[in-house]
Amino acid sequence: MTELRIVRSRRKTLALQVLPTGEIVARAPLRLPERDIHAFAEQHAAWLEAAVARARAGSRAAQRAGILSEAELQRLRTAAQADLTERVTRLAARMGVDFAGITIRAQRTRWGSCSARGSLSFNCLLMLAPPEVREYVAVHELCHRKQMNHSAAFWREVALWLPDYAAQRAWLREHGPALLGRLPET
Repeated sequence: MTELRIVRSRRKTLALQVLPTGEIVARAPLRLPERDIHAFAEQHAAWLEAAVARARAGSRAAQRAGILSEAELQRLRTAAQADLTERVTRLAARMGVDFAGITIRAQRTRWGSCSARGSLSFNCLLMLAPPEVREYVAVHELCHRKQMNHSAAFWREVALWLPDYAAQRAWLREHGPALLGRLPET
């Protein structure tokens, strides 16, 4: 297995993350022994290898597609603000939920997020994805207005509003690293 970067914080659980660069990050509680972190990573070695391979393939695809300029990112932000505001407003009314506002960013690791106060944030790179993928991310974040977690109840809620969500989620897993790799280095 490749090198593992450990990031400790006041969290209670251990999580593994593969960045678009292919780097493996272990997010760990402050006092968890390093040997336990490495053992956890070894238990998930097959998943990590596949995720690193996807990230590297995405990085190669991003290199072929090219890094986005600041002007291109601004056009994506503007388009995302219009598209996702309309999409979220329509879906929220249908789903019977509210939201506090929408922010568009160029994020390296997320497609969307929902705060406890109902503020939604979306990645402008979603504009490079098919419309049905944007619909999935919007539904996903709005479902957090009912379930602020990724429990079985949350996924049932997502499936209620978007029965084919798994196909869109799979599209993001396969093509997302290439899109994220198009962001300029900061």
